[in-house]
Amino acid sequence: LDSQPSAHLTLVPLKKLLLPSSESVWSWNGQAFKQPEPPPVSAVFGVPLCDLQAIWCLDRAFSDDSLYQLRRERLLIIGSPCQPSKSCRCSFEDIPLAGDLFWSDERVWVLSEKGKMIMNDLEPFQREIVDCPIPVPEVEACSKTQVDESLFDLSAQSSVWHDEGQKCLSCGACSAVCPTCYCYDMIDTVDLDGGVTRHRTWDNCFFADHAQVAGGHDFRPDRASRLRFRFEHKKLGFGALRGTPSCVGCGRCLEACPVGIDLDQIADRLLTEFLSC
Repeated sequence: LDSQPSAHLTLVPLKKLLLPSSESVWSWNGQAFKQPEPPPVSAVFGVPLCDLQAIWCLDRAFSDDSLYQLRRERLLIIGSPCQPSKSCRCSFEDIPLAGDLFWSDERVWVLSEKGKMIMNDLEPFQREIVDCPIPVPEVEACSKTQVDESLFDLSAQSSVWHDEGQKCLSCGACSAVCPTCYCYDMIDTVDLDGGVTRHRTWDNCFFADHAQVAGGHDFRPDRASRLRFRFEHKKLGFGALRGTPSCVGCGRCLEACPVGIDLDQIADRLLTEFLSC
């Protein structure tokens, strides 16, 4: 290994290996249910710190999901130092790290029991194994703008959402490349012989039918409300992880957005609007 940062931030995040864009949940042949084949044992090397944070979020969101847990168990995740891009907003204080190992040119950090078992087998390499307390090397990047719950509640009628919503194309590119977005839909396909397969497929909160329910009601009928919904969950967390931001500052959404919508710029505008009152 050389001494230069080695991790590369891909546009499509690591979640594609743990939550495929489409996967079979079960199938029915008319007589019995069949579970999908287990995923292959594999490893991914050179994962940036922000993606290790994203895996921490996904591990908790899917803690009781057997499909996710099986993929997670059979995937070895090895992080390494990275070089931030212009759009990175890394912050390593808000979200812990997941993964199994973190590998630099001089030492290895053990992040899981799986990682510890592997390093015990690699002792002949005489690399320094670090459990703690030496911190994983971080990178310097522009920090994220935080918004608290009370300020977000005050912003419900802010013109910021309308202004940014007018620009939004509802293409969903930001959610597709976000390493912590995990909305999905369940779709059943029926074969001519009567067999049924249920698939879990990626969904997107920017799609027009995402919040539609029976009877035709839509909880988020316009782009401004969908943008506010996504902003809320990136900055304030979602479900059981409420209070822990799910934005890891990777900057993928900004790179993928065709109109340049920036959640941190929105946060700055909200802070300026309400803290100056």
